[in-house]
Amino acid sequence: MTATPHPLLDPLAQLDAQGAQFDWDAHDVLRLDERYRRRQLPLLHEAPRPPLTGHDLPPAEFWPPVRSAVIPIDDAVLRADADFTAFLDDLRRALSPAVWWPGLQLRADRVHATLAPDLGIDAQLPDEPLAAVHLAVRGPWIGRINTGRIYLPVQAADAGSARQLEAVRAWLGAEHRPLLAGYLQLTDDVGGEQYAALRELVSRHQTRIHVPVTPAELRLMDTMDDLVLRSRVAQRAPFTSPTAADSTRSLARQPSRESV
Repeated sequence: MTATPHPLLDPLAQLDAQGAQFDWDAHDVLRLDERYRRRQLPLLHEAPRPPLTGHDLPPAEFWPPVRSAVIPIDDAVLRADADFTAFLDDLRRALSPAVWWPGLQLRADRVHATLAPDLGIDAQLPDEPLAAVHLAVRGPWIGRINTGRIYLPVQAADAGSARQLEAVRAWLGAEHRPLLAGYLQLTDDVGGEQYAALRELVSRHQTRIHVPVTPAELRLMDTMDDLVLRSRVAQRAPFTSPTAADSTRSLARQPSRESV
C-alpha cells in the first residue's frame, strides 16, 4: 500500500491522492462553480476600493474580517524565473481574454499561501523566534472547488521547514493540509480550443515550475474578501536564523491554541 504523501513536502501528490484537482477527463468545458461566481467573480474589477469598513459592502465582500496566518510569496521572485515566465506567456497566448490580467498588478504584494485559515479574531502568532523556512512554488493547479482560480501549490523544500510549519499550525490549532497560493482568476467558462489549450498548459507546467522562495515573515492577515484586495496585516512574525529543530522544540513546549 502506497503511503499518503506529506501535505507540505509534496502538495501535488497529496492533492492528487485526495482527487482534489479539476477532472479534465470528465469534462469538455471548465465551468466556474457557484462558489467562485458568488465570492470571486464580482471582485474582478479595477475600480478603487474603499478602506476597510463594515458599511455598504459590495457583493462578495464580508464583515467582520476573517483572520488567517499566511506566508507571503514574493511575486518578483516568481516573475524572475524563466519557467514561470514561460507559463504566463503561454497562458496569455492561449487564454488572454479569459484571464483577469489586472489582478497580477493589484495583487502583486498580496500573493500568499494560507498556513492557517479562519482563525478567531483574537488569534496571535507565537512569540518564539521562527526558524527560517525554505519553500518551492509549483503549479499551475485548478481544483474541483472554487473552479476558476489558478493556484500555485507551495511545498516545503526540506523536512526541517515542514516541521517548523507544522509546529506553527499545531500552535494555532489549524489543520495540516497542502499549501496553495491563489495567483490568477478566470473571467468566464472555458471551452472548445481554449479548454484543450488550458488542459495541456496545466499538464506541461505543473511539475516543470519549481521556484525556490525563502519568505521573510509569517503574517496574521485580516481580510474582507477571498482575493485579499481589501485586507490589513494584523501581526508580523519574522523568520529568523535558528535551526528549524530548535524553533520547533520551542513551539512544541507550548500548548496548541485552538481557533476561537
